[in-house]
Amino acid sequence: MIREDLLKFEGGYLRPLKIEDVHTGYISGLNDPEVNRYLDGVNRVTQTRESVTDFIKHNNQSTNALLFGIWQEGAANHCGTLRLHGIENYHNTAHIGICLFDKSAWEKKLGSKAIITVTRWAFDTLGLRWVEAGAYLENIASQKTFLAAGYDWIYDVPGKYIFEGNPATVKVFVARNTR
Repeated sequence: MIREDLLKFEGGYLRPLKIEDVHTGYISGLNDPEVNRYLDGVNRVTQTRESVTDFIKHNNQSTNALLFGIWQEGAANHCGTLRLHGIENYHNTAHIGICLFDKSAWEKKLGSKAIITVTRWAFDTLGLRWVEAGAYLENIASQKTFLAAGYDWIYDVPGKYIFEGNPATVKVFVARNTR
Protein backbone atom coordinates (compact mmCIF):
# COMPACT_ATOMS: atom_id res chain seq x y z
CA MET A 1 0.00 0.00 0.00
CA ILE A 2 2.65 2.49 -1.09
CA ARG A 3 1.72 6.15 -0.73
CA GLU A 4 3.72 9.32 -1.19
CA ASP A 5 2.39 11.24 1.80
CA LEU A 6 4.83 13.45 3.71
CA LEU A 7 3.51 14.01 7.21
CA LYS A 8 5.16 16.86 9.10
CA PHE A 9 5.21 17.47 12.85
CA GLU A 10 7.18 19.85 15.05
CA GLY A 11 10.80 18.68 14.95
CA GLY A 12 10.46 16.13 12.18
CA TYR A 13 8.38 14.29 9.63
CA LEU A 14 7.22 10.88 8.48
CA ARG A 15 7.00 9.41 5.04
CA PRO A 16 6.50 5.92 3.66
CA LEU A 17 9.71 3.94 4.00
CA LYS A 18 11.55 2.83 0.86
CA ILE A 19 14.19 0.16 0.37
CA GLU A 20 16.79 2.83 -0.34
CA ASP A 21 16.17 4.19 3.18
CA VAL A 22 17.84 1.14 4.76
CA HIS A 23 21.04 2.21 6.54
CA THR A 24 23.46 0.52 8.93
CA GLY A 25 22.07 2.47 11.91
CA TYR A 26 18.62 1.05 11.20
CA ILE A 27 19.91 -2.53 11.11
CA SER A 28 22.18 -2.20 14.14
CA GLY A 29 19.44 -0.42 16.10
CA LEU A 30 17.03 -3.30 15.47
CA ASN A 31 19.70 -5.69 16.78
CA ASP A 32 20.28 -3.69 19.98
CA PRO A 33 18.71 -5.65 22.89
CA GLU A 34 17.66 -2.42 24.61
CA VAL A 35 15.82 -1.31 21.45
CA ASN A 36 14.28 -4.62 20.42
CA ARG A 37 13.32 -5.91 23.87
CA TYR A 38 9.61 -5.31 23.27
CA LEU A 39 9.52 -5.92 19.50
CA ASP A 40 7.77 -9.20 18.76
CA GLY A 41 9.73 -11.24 16.26
CA VAL A 42 12.50 -8.71 15.67
CA ASN A 43 14.43 -9.84 18.73
CA ARG A 44 14.15 -13.56 17.89
CA VAL A 45 16.56 -13.42 14.93
CA THR A 46 19.49 -11.22 13.99
CA GLN A 47 18.34 -8.55 11.56
CA THR A 48 20.29 -8.14 8.31
CA ARG A 49 20.08 -5.80 5.34
CA GLU A 50 18.14 -8.54 3.56
CA SER A 51 15.62 -9.14 6.38
CA VAL A 52 15.01 -5.40 6.81
CA THR A 53 14.65 -4.93 3.04
CA ASP A 54 12.20 -7.85 2.91
CA PHE A 55 10.14 -6.29 5.72
CA ILE A 56 9.91 -3.00 3.84
CA LYS A 57 9.00 -4.80 0.58
CA HIS A 58 6.34 -6.86 2.35
CA ASN A 59 4.73 -3.75 3.83
CA ASN A 60 4.92 -1.80 0.59
CA GLN A 61 3.19 -4.66 -1.25
CA SER A 62 0.54 -5.16 1.42
CA THR A 63 -3.02 -4.00 0.89
CA ASN A 64 -3.55 -3.45 4.61
CA ALA A 65 -0.30 -2.00 5.99
CA LEU A 66 1.74 1.18 5.76
CA LEU A 67 5.29 1.49 7.04
CA PHE A 68 6.50 5.02 7.73
CA GLY A 69 10.01 6.18 8.52
CA ILE A 70 10.43 8.84 11.21
CA TRP A 71 12.96 11.59 10.50
CA GLN A 72 14.17 14.24 12.88
CA GLU A 73 14.30 17.67 11.29
CA GLY A 74 17.55 18.07 9.30
CA ALA A 75 18.60 14.40 9.60
CA ALA A 76 19.75 12.44 6.56
CA ASN A 77 18.58 9.06 7.93
CA HIS A 78 15.42 8.02 9.68
CA CYS A 79 15.59 7.31 13.41
CA GLY A 80 12.52 5.11 13.71
CA THR A 81 9.56 3.48 12.08
CA LEU A 82 5.83 3.61 12.60
CA ARG A 83 3.65 0.88 11.17
CA LEU A 84 -0.08 1.10 10.59
CA HIS A 85 -1.22 -2.45 9.91
CA GLY A 86 -4.23 -4.72 9.97
CA ILE A 87 -6.07 -1.90 8.22
CA GLU A 88 -9.64 -3.16 7.98
CA ASN A 89 -11.97 -1.30 5.66
CA TYR A 90 -15.32 -2.71 6.79
CA HIS A 91 -14.90 -1.77 10.44
CA ASN A 92 -12.49 1.10 9.60
CA THR A 93 -9.92 -0.01 12.16
CA ALA A 94 -6.17 -0.58 12.31
CA HIS A 95 -3.29 -1.40 14.62
CA ILE A 96 -0.28 0.84 15.17
CA GLY A 97 3.25 0.12 16.31
CA ILE A 98 6.32 2.28 16.70
CA CYS A 99 10.06 1.76 17.12
CA LEU A 100 12.67 4.45 17.70
CA PHE A 101 15.79 2.41 16.95
CA ASP A 102 18.16 5.38 17.25
CA LYS A 103 18.58 5.90 20.99
CA SER A 104 19.70 9.51 20.46
CA ALA A 105 16.07 10.17 19.44
CA TRP A 106 14.68 8.89 22.74
CA GLU A 107 13.10 11.25 25.28
CA LYS A 108 12.43 13.97 22.68
CA LYS A 109 8.68 13.35 22.31
CA LEU A 110 9.22 12.15 18.71
CA GLY A 111 7.24 8.99 19.34
CA SER A 112 4.11 10.72 20.60
CA LYS A 113 4.33 13.38 17.87
CA ALA A 114 4.66 10.70 15.18
CA ILE A 115 1.75 8.71 16.63
CA ILE A 116 -0.47 11.82 16.82
CA THR A 117 0.41 12.75 13.23
CA VAL A 118 -0.22 9.32 11.70
CA THR A 119 -3.37 8.75 13.72
CA ARG A 120 -4.88 12.06 12.55
CA TRP A 121 -3.80 11.24 8.99
CA ALA A 122 -5.40 7.76 9.24
CA PHE A 123 -8.66 9.27 10.47
CA ASP A 124 -8.73 12.03 7.83
CA THR A 125 -7.27 10.24 4.82
CA LEU A 126 -8.18 6.58 5.32
CA GLY A 127 -11.44 7.25 7.12
CA LEU A 128 -10.49 5.07 10.07
CA ARG A 129 -12.53 5.33 13.24
CA TRP A 130 -10.40 3.19 15.61
CA VAL A 131 -6.63 2.76 15.90
CA GLU A 132 -5.35 0.28 18.47
CA ALA A 133 -1.95 -0.31 20.08
CA GLY A 134 -0.65 -2.88 22.50
CA ALA A 135 2.22 -2.57 24.98
CA TYR A 136 3.63 -5.10 27.38
CA LEU A 137 2.96 -4.25 31.02
CA GLU A 138 6.71 -3.83 31.53
CA ASN A 139 7.04 -1.36 28.63
CA ILE A 140 6.32 1.82 30.59
CA ALA A 141 7.88 4.12 27.97
CA SER A 142 5.53 2.87 25.25
CA GLN A 143 2.51 3.20 27.52
CA LYS A 144 3.45 6.78 28.38
CA THR A 145 4.00 7.55 24.69
CA PHE A 146 0.55 6.35 23.63
CA LEU A 147 -1.12 8.15 26.53
CA ALA A 148 0.76 11.35 25.60
CA ALA A 149 -0.50 10.89 22.03
CA GLY A 150 -4.08 10.98 23.29
CA TYR A 151 -4.76 7.24 23.27
CA ASP A 152 -6.90 5.78 26.04
CA TRP A 153 -6.08 2.60 27.92
CA ILE A 154 -9.12 0.36 27.47
CA TYR A 155 -8.24 -3.10 28.79
CA ASP A 156 -5.52 -5.62 29.62
CA VAL A 157 -4.94 -8.97 27.96
CA PRO A 158 -3.41 -11.17 30.68
CA GLY A 159 -1.34 -14.23 29.75
CA LYS A 160 -2.06 -14.43 26.00
CA TYR A 161 1.36 -13.26 24.83
CA ILE A 162 4.82 -14.53 25.74
CA PHE A 163 7.40 -12.00 26.91
CA GLU A 164 10.90 -13.13 27.82
CA GLY A 165 9.70 -16.73 27.98
CA ASN A 166 6.67 -16.19 30.23
CA PRO A 167 2.98 -15.41 29.74
CA ALA A 168 2.63 -11.64 30.00
CA THR A 169 0.03 -8.93 30.20
CA VAL A 170 -0.45 -6.58 27.27
CA LYS A 171 -2.14 -3.24 27.85
CA VAL A 172 -4.36 -2.15 24.96
CA PHE A 173 -4.67 1.51 24.02
CA VAL A 174 -7.01 3.06 21.49
CA ALA A 175 -7.60 6.29 19.63
CA ARG A 176 -11.14 6.90 18.43
CA ASN A 177 -12.16 9.18 15.58
CA THR A 178 -14.89 11.35 17.02
CA ARG A 179 -15.46 13.43 13.90
